[in-house]
Amino acid sequence: MAMDLFTECAEQLAGSPALVAQLLAEHSPAADGWCRGHSAHRERFPCSIRHLAELATGGVPPVPA
Repeated sequence: MAMDLFTECAEQLAGSPALVAQLLAEHSPAADGWCRGHSAHRERFPCSIRHLAELATGGVPPVPA
């Protein structure tokens, strides 16, 4: 059982490896430090979606610089 809703969401997402791979590819850093995966608003890399996808792979999300 997950400790929080974010972790629980990552556990559910882990069941869709193709979606996780797509999220990791789309939510990558731009040269200026912003996440490429956001068109409606800008968000610094790593964004919350990138954190979620990293957690879903069983990895540790990157720490923002």
